[in-house]
Amino acid sequence: KDETGKSCLKVGTSSVIGSFSFTVADDVNQVIIYVAKYKAKTSKVTVNGTEYTLNKSSNNGEYEQIVIDTSSVKTVEFSTVDGATRVMINTVEFYN
Repeated sequence: KDETGKSCLKVGTSSVIGSFSFTVADDVNQVIIYVAKYKAKTSKVTVNGTEYTLNKSSNNGEYEQIVIDTSSVKTVEFSTVDGATRVMINTVEFYN
């Protein structure tokens, strides 16, 4: 849970790279991940090879959207960038 009590998945701590991946069903053409950095610390994540700098922080209860096109590649690979602090994922949405 984040500081506002919302449930979230935490990936990575301190300078350790945290990662996970998942494969979507054949009819899922888009995935949106709502993600925030931990408090005011600097955080970057890589999703399917693209690096994102997170600007919204968990202590404000705000999450930014990372939109992933899964129309051809059905695997989503998410990892924190080396040196990133904790990253919090609030919601993952699947669209066909």
